[in-house]
Amino acid sequence: MLSSHLTFLLDAQQPADLSRLAEHLPYEWIERAVQATGAASIRRRRLPAEQVVWLVIALAMYRHWSISEVLDSLDLALPNEAAPFVSKSAVVQARQRIGEAPMAWLFEQTARAWTTQDAAHHAFKGLSLWAMDGTTLRTPDSAANREHFGAQGYASGKVASYP
Repeated sequence: MLSSHLTFLLDAQQPADLSRLAEHLPYEWIERAVQATGAASIRRRRLPAEQVVWLVIALAMYRHWSISEVLDSLDLALPNEAAPFVSKSAVVQARQRIGEAPMAWLFEQTARAWTTQDAAHHAFKGLSLWAMDGTTLRTPDSAANREHFGAQGYASGKVASYP
């Protein structure tokens, strides 16, 4: 009984699909991110730097999946008959190898491109509309932050304690 339900759940689970993201995130941007930050793979690897960037993006989108599930469902690893699967340690090493610089470069590129692309859609009376719903930003209690962001004050003129 339980095994038939588990089989049904496995069959009903949709495979990961990055095609929609790939429509808005050109492969050329990922190549440029890797090259601009010096993270390009010189050796022919099972997980080239470009594929690792896609993997990091997919891991963020499919947080409830394990690394191996994401890797297998998206076929990100290059085929190798000697080693049919990629070990978890190889994925961790690949992520460490490329570092954070390509992701930061890619974020800046997409932010610039998508902001200008969608600027007309997110405007009200000539002003850009930005919203952060349900988010709390924590900042240090410093004189500079109090001067910039302000602080709640009491009727006596005394500034309220942080925050």
